[in-house]
Formats: sequence, C-alpha cells, structure tokens
Amino acid sequence: MRNNDELLRKIANVYVERYGRELQEEQERLEQIESHTISEIRLERRVKGRIAAQKRRPYLRLLSALAACFTLMLLLPRLLNLDFSTPPLQSAPAPAAPAAPAAPAAPAEESPMADFAIIPLSASLPDGFVQIGFEQDLEKSIYYIEDRYLDDVVLTLEDAAKSPDTATLVEINLGESVAYGTQTDGYSLLTFKRDGVLYTLTCRHDINTLVRLGTALVKI
Repeated sequence: MRNNDELLRKIANVYVERYGRELQEEQERLEQIESHTISEIRLERRVKGRIAAQKRRPYLRLLSALAACFTLMLLLPRLLNLDFSTPPLQSAPAPAAPAAPAAPAAPAEESPMADFAIIPLSASLPDGFVQIGFEQDLEKSIYYIEDRYLDDVVLTLEDAAKSPDTATLVEINLGESVAYGTQTDGYSLLTFKRDGVLYTLTCRHDINTLVRLGTALVKI
C-alpha cells in the first residue's frame, strides 16, 4: 500500500506542477493579449483620426475655392474698369539726313604730253621678213619684224638729233651707206642714219640677220 500511496503522491505532484505551469502560461498569454489589445486600440484610434482628417480636406478645399470666388467677385468690377488697351507707340526719331557728300578733290593738273608723230617705215621689207607689230614710245616708233629663220628683229626709228655713240661698235658697210654694229652672246645690234632718221635694229642671234634687213632699208 505504501508503494501505491507514494506513486499516487508523485503523480499528483506532477499533475499539480503541470497544471500550475499551464495556469502561468495562460496568465502570460492573457497579459500579452491585453497589451496587444491596447496597441490595437491605439492604432485604431490613429487610423480613425487620419480618416477623419482625410474627410475634412475636401471641405477645406471647398471653402478655399469659395473664398477665391468671393474675392474674385469683389475685384471683378475694378478689373473691368481698368484700361488694357495697347499704349500708343512712341514715334521713332526721324533718321538724320545724310551728310552731303564731300566735293571731289580737283584732279591734279597733269602736264600735257606732247604728241609724237609716228615715223613711218617707208621701205619695203625684203623676202623672209614680215612686220607683226607696232608700238609708239614717246618719240620712238618701234616695229616688230618676224624673221623666216626665227631670228626676229626689233626696229626702232627716231629723229637723229645727234649721232649715236659708236665707240664700242664696229663699222659695217651696207652698200653705199655705213652702219655700226656689234654682236655679243645675248644680242646683236646694228644702227645707221638715213634721211634724218636714226635706225636701230636688234636681234637675239646673228648680226647677219640685221645686215640683210639693213641693206634693204638703205637702198631706197
């Protein structure tokens, strides 16, 4: 019997401990539920407050719009009396009259150039020579003559007021007339006087080209 009583006592103690632990856990659970309920109540109050604020905002907007309309009704008569017409344009200043152009300066008096008469080439050119150009340079009449052998000649005629310097020239006979000439590496020259006119012939190569042409010119 003692063994049975001791076993029942142990079973009772275990039951009491378990039941007590369950009661304690239930108490803690109730306390947690209470704290959560309080938090939920506070949260619910906040939510309701925000919802009420949101509901009040349309009324506030409506009141603001009504106030703006009322203000516009008060200011509208004054606005209608204002003159919004475009202000008159200011006339632009008249452009200044252009200054009168300065009188052109009188041209400097040029010394009158003397008119020089052309000295004609009265003699006929021999075969193999053809005149291809002419130029008047002050008192000199210049004729450009083409040579058949490509040794073209420049013939200058001018009044023989004085005899040319023949110190460096060689005397050359042209039939019954006397001429003076020279030949260098760059050119050949022949000069003589006829009827008061000084003839000067030059070419680039052979002085014999000038002798042939000069002989034909002095024969007339």
